[in-house]
Parts: sequence; structure tokens; C-alpha cells
Amino acid sequence: MPSLSTGKNAAWFTLYNFVSFQIAWFMAIHWKEQSLLPLIAIILLHFALSKHRRRDWLTFALITIVGSFVDMTATYANLFAFESGQLLPVWLILLWANFSLTFHYSMRWLMRLPTLFQSLVGGVFGTASYFAAFKFGAVDYPMPMSFTLFFMIVIWSINLPVFVLIAEAIQGKVNDAKQKSIT
Repeated sequence: MPSLSTGKNAAWFTLYNFVSFQIAWFMAIHWKEQSLLPLIAIILLHFALSKHRRRDWLTFALITIVGSFVDMTATYANLFAFESGQLLPVWLILLWANFSLTFHYSMRWLMRLPTLFQSLVGGVFGTASYFAAFKFGAVDYPMPMSFTLFFMIVIWSINLPVFVLIAEAIQGKVNDAKQKSIT
């Protein structure tokens, strides 16, 4: 399958990446456990189309692990509760996996922002995403809403800059490895 992630096709791949994540989010939030196969298919298609599989794999692994751990910790701390009673449902892990694949494509623009603005974007939009998931019934907030939203703002104000840093570090490592192989 030809790569869509380089050259003149890069803009199309960025658009695909944006749209596929929006689809993944809506499927995960609305269908929960019934969305597992489509969420996996979106991930597999990303890797089939990407020319940067190594970089994407490293970003995918690290951000999925870190994000899942943060959410599992929040669930353990009673900030979240899931209908299934799980600390972290599989659909949410797969949503993290899909989210992780946006950092070198549709959310690459975050790398150009100062850390303070990354924190603001994370605090506002990360929290809004979880609030929307709450409104759609994908997650419950056992604690008072104001308490949960305050901690979500704090968590996402830290999370997003950390995820951007991870993506930048991986990009730098991949670029360094390419330079060494050339010389």
C-alpha cells in the first residue's frame, strides 16, 4: 500500500489523521466495547499508510502507556467510574492509542506552541473532551463536578505538554538515527 504520509500526499494524510481520530473518538464514546474492532482497524490503517512507522510506533507505545496510566490512576482515585466497573476499559486504551497517532500529523502544530499555551490547550480541550464523554454517558464522575473538572484541568494542563515533549523527543531520536545512517 503506498504511503500517504510524505511528499505531496502529506496534507491528505494529515487530513485523514484528523478525521480518523474524530471518528475513533465518537465510536469509542458512543459504542464503548462494541467499537473495539473499528478502533483497531483505524490504528492498523494508519500504520499501513504511514511511511514513518518506527516513529509512529514509538509515539503510539509511549503516549498510550502514559495516558492509560494517568486515566487508570484517576479511576483508582475515584475521579472516574466506568459502567463496566473496570479501572480502564479496553475501548479507552484504544482511544489513547488513536490519540497518540495525532501528534506527528494533525496535532503537529502543538509543537510550535510555547509550553504555557500547550498547557492552556490541554486544560481546556482535554477537559472538554472528558466532559463531553461524561455527557454522552461513557464515563461517570463520582466526585462533585467542580472537583472533577478542576482536577481534569490540572491533569490535562500537565498531560498535553508531556505528550508533545514525548513526540518531539521521538522525532529528534528518529532524525538523529537517520543522520547517523547517512554518515
